[in-house]
Amino acid sequence: MSNKSPVQFTDSALLNLLPLVRENKMPEPFVRVGMRGGACGGTFVLGFDSKTDHDEAYLIDEIPVLIDKRELLFVLGTVISFEPQANGFYLHKP
Repeated sequence: MSNKSPVQFTDSALLNLLPLVRENKMPEPFVRVGMRGGACGGTFVLGFDSKTDHDEAYLIDEIPVLIDKRELLFVLGTVISFEPQANGFYLHKP
């Protein structure tokens, strides 16, 4: 697992994501960060998943993160935040 950080978590994201990671019952509680539908018209993906042969694994702020090697370029530099008023996570690419 790499310690390099292709994505960043805000403090609010960590506060809300760490308990979910610790409570997850999956054998490997990875958080998947990725893209669905292509780079220009695609949407970001955030969810729990298991590792595949196409994934790079990272440990970012105590969060075990998976990113598909084919999507790494598209999510590089993404900031993941939690918006309390919307009660949800948001992925922003500056």
